[in-house]
Amino acid sequence: MTLQDGLKEAMAHHKNTEGLAINNTLIRRVVTLLALKTTGRFYTRYGICVPISKHKIVKSGIWVHLTEAATMKYVAENTSLPVPKVYCSFVHKGRAYIVMERIQGVGFPTASKDLSEESLESIFTQLKEMLQELRALQPLPDAGVESCVRGSLYDSRILRKVSRFGPFKTIQEFHLYLRENCDPSTIQNVEIAQDLEDVKDMAARRDEPWPQPVFNHGDLNPYNILVREGKVAGLIDWEFSGWYPHYWEYTSAWCGNMLRTSWRDQLYKFLDPFLEEVKMETTRQRWWGEI
Repeated sequence: MTLQDGLKEAMAHHKNTEGLAINNTLIRRVVTLLALKTTGRFYTRYGICVPISKHKIVKSGIWVHLTEAATMKYVAENTSLPVPKVYCSFVHKGRAYIVMERIQGVGFPTASKDLSEESLESIFTQLKEMLQELRALQPLPDAGVESCVRGSLYDSRILRKVSRFGPFKTIQEFHLYLRENCDPSTIQNVEIAQDLEDVKDMAARRDEPWPQPVFNHGDLNPYNILVREGKVAGLIDWEFSGWYPHYWEYTSAWCGNMLRTSWRDQLYKFLDPFLEEVKMETTRQRWWGEI
């Protein structure tokens, strides 16, 4: 995809999203855009996030989507998880803006350096309870793989020509998309026979019936967990979130933190492990993904 194509797609993926905007008033839009050009220059940027005051931060970029703001609002209204409060969200000139609470805390990697073993275990226990509460959210009876607003999803680790994908009526339909609608029986000229057997086994398992999807954060890397005074103060970056297969939170955390081996070694402390599903996802990524 060329840069020009990417920009066109970024503009297009905001089409018909007006209904997702939160507190979208003229005065809020003007104040936000003005703050980014004034007070925002006095704060350190965090990637695509720009603080505009001690208590507010703005997330904006060509791939930012109003669904993320809607997700944080949904999680805040239906759980006790410490998610940023959304003050407003809107699209301006093809770019989404999310104005939200600037949670006071530091990322887990920084915080962990000063925490005792007992405090670290407490953090993991808190995370486990939070994620159990998130997974306890009840999907609609006909829910498939979709966002909290029954729309499209985003995951930069799923490499396709378009950035957003779905929604999918069933988990099997989602699995078929992940392998680009490939029928393993049609694959030829594979040098290593075991590779083909792995693909066939993955496809057969993923085409089986599945329980209802569960709600996932989708990007549990340690920097998305904010800590303050030995407590989990915030879970941030909800752009990958949505209703996914029950194993997705674990496999995403495992495969998405390949270079953070010490973090991967701790996943079992707050997520139920799905080792067979990790094997399946590793096979998929080797053929159709990042590996």
